[in-house]
Amino acid sequence: MRTFSILATCVRTLPAVFFSALAFSGPVAANEVSSAVVRAADFTLLDQQGKAFNLHYHAQRPAVLLMAHASGSDYVTQSLEALNSDELQSQGVAVALINQEPGMDRAKLLAAAVAQGIRSSILQDEAGLVASTLDLRYAGEILLLSPQRWEVVYRGPALNEAGDAIQPALAVALQALIAGNTPEAVTQAMSLAEALPRHEAPANVSYTDVVAPMLLEKCAGCHRPGGIAPWAMTSHAMVQGFSPMIRETVLTRRMPPWHADPAIGEFMHDMSLSVEQKQQLLSWIDAGAQRGTGADPLTQVDAQLTQWSMGEPDYIVTLPEFDIPATGSLDYQFFEVPNTLDRDVWVKAVQIAPGDRQVVHHAIATFGIAPEGMADSSASLFQPQLMTFVPGNDTYIYPEDTGVFIPAGTSFFTQMHYTTYGRETRDQTKIGLYFADEAPAHVLQHYSILNQDLNIPAGAAEHEEGAYYAFQRDAVIYSLFPHAHYRGRSSEFVLRYPDGREELVLSVPNYDFNWQRYFQFEKPIAAPAGTQVIHRTTYDNSTANLSNPDPTVTVRFGEQTWEEMLYGGISFRYAEARENDFEINVEEYFASLGMGMFDKNMDGKVSLDEMPERSRQQLALAFAFMDKDKTGGLEFEEFRQFMIQTNMMGRD
Repeated sequence: MRTFSILATCVRTLPAVFFSALAFSGPVAANEVSSAVVRAADFTLLDQQGKAFNLHYHAQRPAVLLMAHASGSDYVTQSLEALNSDELQSQGVAVALINQEPGMDRAKLLAAAVAQGIRSSILQDEAGLVASTLDLRYAGEILLLSPQRWEVVYRGPALNEAGDAIQPALAVALQALIAGNTPEAVTQAMSLAEALPRHEAPANVSYTDVVAPMLLEKCAGCHRPGGIAPWAMTSHAMVQGFSPMIRETVLTRRMPPWHADPAIGEFMHDMSLSVEQKQQLLSWIDAGAQRGTGADPLTQVDAQLTQWSMGEPDYIVTLPEFDIPATGSLDYQFFEVPNTLDRDVWVKAVQIAPGDRQVVHHAIATFGIAPEGMADSSASLFQPQLMTFVPGNDTYIYPEDTGVFIPAGTSFFTQMHYTTYGRETRDQTKIGLYFADEAPAHVLQHYSILNQDLNIPAGAAEHEEGAYYAFQRDAVIYSLFPHAHYRGRSSEFVLRYPDGREELVLSVPNYDFNWQRYFQFEKPIAAPAGTQVIHRTTYDNSTANLSNPDPTVTVRFGEQTWEEMLYGGISFRYAEARENDFEINVEEYFASLGMGMFDKNMDGKVSLDEMPERSRQQLALAFAFMDKDKTGGLEFEEFRQFMIQTNMMGRD
């Protein structure tokens, strides 16, 4: 394998006049490469491992090298060998390949990576939009970018014309960027490469028949007068004016705000655009976003009203008024409202209606009696849940034959996340409850996975933490909810069944604190007793994370956004109903919660060395006594008894 450092040393010995001639030599006419794209637009794509790659995340790197990938291409393999991407990355260069082959899926991409010996990220450009935007035409074509202004400083092959060494102009450009200098832009011919298979761009896309109905379905729920979005899609003229922004948000996967990996699972209320819809929308924008003929469907977009979409509720919980300033960030607010009902009720559906939708980012509604000595903010995490409101998800009709039991004498708790939008306002959110006429067959449960033992090192770009919840009874899972703060980068849920088999059921590779939701499965998942619901989150505490409150500190668990959380919600029912399912078995729940947090290697038992270091000595005797079967760790029942005996549940 030819290493970059050896080749770079070789090309540095060549006369400077050689490079001058190379930079301005005419390209081979048959394989001419366009140099019209002088700056690279931002984009986000998923790689063969399902990991998100955002171009502008690498702004602090000395260089970014992108290569057009084609499965089975010997030229791509030879080019990567010449470049020695491992050495480039050790020098700070971000390296990624872009595959736009029609019909390519994750499994095929993984197979191609193995067959070609590729360890770098191969990004799946399933709609061909990024390759088209960057004007990539040939397998092995290189784009070398300067992150200072995202300029294309080199476009062309990795290899020289003989195919036996790195292209000298590329080596010079790389060395310059690594040294902190900006070289002159160079475009070279792709004389040895084959043309890439390309997607056929849709032609003559109709605004009236295609684009406007798409926007009504996917976007107008937020982009309407009074909605959470900063502008309203009320006409073609509005959309045309914002079309460059729409293009950018689609390429970066920021809009529509749906962050689940499309290759993992199928979910209800999926807001994402299909491959065909992305192609149609961007083709229309690139053609000038023309109005065409016919009526404008977007004139049907009405102002967002707070009236009840499911009819008048049986009971309305009115939260206290809260004043929101024009600017700045706000801590979470926690409201408690007494339940004035004089009877027990079963809830079958909920709607949360904000007073000002532009400021309510999310609301988590729960009920119960707060444990004595626990702050309202913490209580809201551990009480039975009614629903979580996020933009686009203001109603929750519970799964068939399930419900939530609310006894008289409880209180309603709501965690509110408010955001500012440039003017002072006042919000008074209401929660509408719809009652079932009779008790359903199953109680809908909302439990959580929690890890309060977070330790995210200062400057760490990819730090993973995890925890799990183990079902003690057969269950049916309806939905999952990942939650972190500003350092959350990606999140996933894995089911580990009693036979040891693991199944990735939800992946959020590009987690966004600003958009949080329950992901409801199209088909509920059966989870036998003993199944672990494993929740993992990767945190970015580096300076590359522009949302990072402070990359210089070690981050611990906390409720404020400058702290962090590993919190996962599970919405489920038990497979077989029992009379007391509406009551939370506190001992079982907290034992499961604690075990999932302390069992670091997730082997189904908690050993003494997995407990917090500061408390190991005082817990050693209790551990030895509770370990009845002498396995070196406490299984669930032993751990439950241990928590009771040591008062770790915080009960008198």
